[in-house]
Amino acid sequence: MSSAIFTNGNNAYQVAKIMYAGSVSEIPENRRQNGSTHSFKIITGLGTVFSYYKNEELAKKSRGALAAMLDTIKPTSFKYGWEFVDPSRIVCFSNVVQFKKPVGPYTHGIILTMETAEEKSQEIWLRYKSEDHAQKARKALWATVHSVNGMSTQAEKQPVVEKVVSRNLPF
Repeated sequence: MSSAIFTNGNNAYQVAKIMYAGSVSEIPENRRQNGSTHSFKIITGLGTVFSYYKNEELAKKSRGALAAMLDTIKPTSFKYGWEFVDPSRIVCFSNVVQFKKPVGPYTHGIILTMETAEEKSQEIWLRYKSEDHAQKARKALWATVHSVNGMSTQAEKQPVVEKVVSRNLPF
């Protein structure tokens, strides 16, 4: 990798500062500007930005290049499909929740709260097609967060150390 900077033509981002990169999605027709049809979300410590593209192929190619950079710089990250999350920037994550109304094929999710300066960028929803997939992803997320913090996912038995205080102090 010759550069640790991702550029989408308009802006350049330090890859090490990216804490979340979403999957490519189509922009609804009523929200399209300047001929852009597809985008993906990027979150940094300052907030959310979207990377816009004129077609799906360009968006996927660009997102693939970003994924390769992120894999090189942050190999211990949590990845699910095209979702990338830097586990060191996760403040908390929820139990699996069921959506009241399915979002396309997705019926369950996990809410992540990220460490950002912009409040509306703090929550990320990871979406899954079943409760089973969401539960497995949550377990994997749990293990990833533990490993990033230098902890084992299994409780290690520590020897019990008892402190003995002598009552016969010469005063």
